Amino acid sequence: MGAHNKSIPIEIMEILADDADERVRFNVATKNRLPESLQMKLAKDLDSSIRKRIVYNKKVTFRVLTILLNDDDEDIRVLAKNRVDEGRHR
Repeated sequence: MGAHNKSIPIEIMEILADDADERVRFNVATKNRLPESLQMKLAKDLDSSIRKRIVYNKKVTFRVLTILLNDDDEDIRVLAKNRVDEGRHR
C-alpha cells in the first residue's frame, strides 16, 4: 500500500453500507471519512456489532451518538454515553 493509501469514494461507501454481508458493512463502519448520513444508517443497522463499531468510529458525530444512547444493546448505550460525556465526537 505505501504512500498511495487511497480512501474509498463516498459513492462506493454508500453502496457497501447496504451490502447483505455484515462483514462488509462492519468494514464501512471503520472508515474515518464516513459521512454523517452513513454513520446514521449504520447506527440503525440490525447487527449490533456494526452499531458498536460506529460508536468507536473516530469521527462519529454527536447526532449519531444520541441515536446510540437509546440503542437496544446496553453495551452500546454505555459506550455512546461515555463518548458523549468525554466530549469525544465531532
